[in-house]
Amino acid sequence: MTHMSSTQRGIAGLSGGLLIALSTTGNLHQAHAQGCVAVRGGGMCTLNHAHSGEGGLVGDTWLASVGYRFFKSDRHFSGDRENVTRFANGTEVINYSSFIDASITYQFTPRYSATLTLPFVHHIRSAPYEHSGVRNETTASGLGDTRATLGVWLWDPAKQPKGNIQLSLGLKAPTGDFQADDIFYQDQDPTAGVDIQPVRRNVDQSIQPGDGGWGATLEFNSYREFFPRWTGYAQAYYLFNPANVNGTPSPTTRRDAGPDIAGVPTDNGMAITDQYLFRTGFSYMVSRKHGLSLSLGCRMEGIPVEDLNGNAGDKEGFRRPGYAIAIEPGINWMPGKWNVAVTVPWRLEANRERSYWDIQKGRHGDAAFADYLVTLSVSRIF
Repeated sequence: MTHMSSTQRGIAGLSGGLLIALSTTGNLHQAHAQGCVAVRGGGMCTLNHAHSGEGGLVGDTWLASVGYRFFKSDRHFSGDRENVTRFANGTEVINYSSFIDASITYQFTPRYSATLTLPFVHHIRSAPYEHSGVRNETTASGLGDTRATLGVWLWDPAKQPKGNIQLSLGLKAPTGDFQADDIFYQDQDPTAGVDIQPVRRNVDQSIQPGDGGWGATLEFNSYREFFPRWTGYAQAYYLFNPANVNGTPSPTTRRDAGPDIAGVPTDNGMAITDQYLFRTGFSYMVSRKHGLSLSLGCRMEGIPVEDLNGNAGDKEGFRRPGYAIAIEPGINWMPGKWNVAVTVPWRLEANRERSYWDIQKGRHGDAAFADYLVTLSVSRIF
């Protein structure tokens, strides 16, 4: 194997900031690949893996990263079946979502590191059902929920240059606005006639910058060189949100946001959901001289029907549980102290699962998913 300089080893080990779309997905807990299924945030799997070279990672090193993600979600699914009539009728929900994740990582030693991620979001949503049947836009933007993580490689990278496992624990702080609002055009007298007026209400859960709760994150990051130039990787992420609801109501009265009292639906507010993501695949080092590698893998991300602490019964809020599975090609370029990574996950499967209130009321809501998303990350070691 060709030996790499300490600077190259540091970049390869630290650059893991391949920004994983959910989603929610750096701030992986914040929305990303699924649109209406609100997996928030950036997707920063704390440290990278493949082709770290012999000699391991360096310590006393800083890495600055900026990641960008974009997707358009407009493909409606109920269960795993697509509702194609939404397009024919012109009633589909369309979300345009952009995420910028700024992070800084400090590598204390070759094994231990800490990362702080600040996510910023911008959403544009058009949903005719929110505007009395007319397509109008609502927007939300600003700082998302901040995340801080501590990571450790289980083995000394200098002694295990061809494979290792990293575990990370993190804290998610509710710095993002979970009560963002905008103007909706709604009929104020639907029984006697049409009286559409502009009213200011909270925007939909899928475009809220934050979720309003403190959370804990657990990340798993592993790699193994199987053949010269060929490396396998596996990553997993789970966000646990202990709180159940944030009290923010939906812009329209929803039958799946609370119990029916005397036949009238109530709104318990938006749920503060757990979220998850898994990635696995292979990368191939095309050119060690130019630091160029290609990757191909699969990913799954979503919102569970029930959180680790269970559903809240009659206090359960509104959520759109579900998951998306995608094939994920990517390219990584590592010139000198820089690392540039691009991935374009394409959806293979989507499933909008039944929520607690769907099950209780014998219904099955739908959600809009993206066909694909684009992620770009740029990192530099200092």
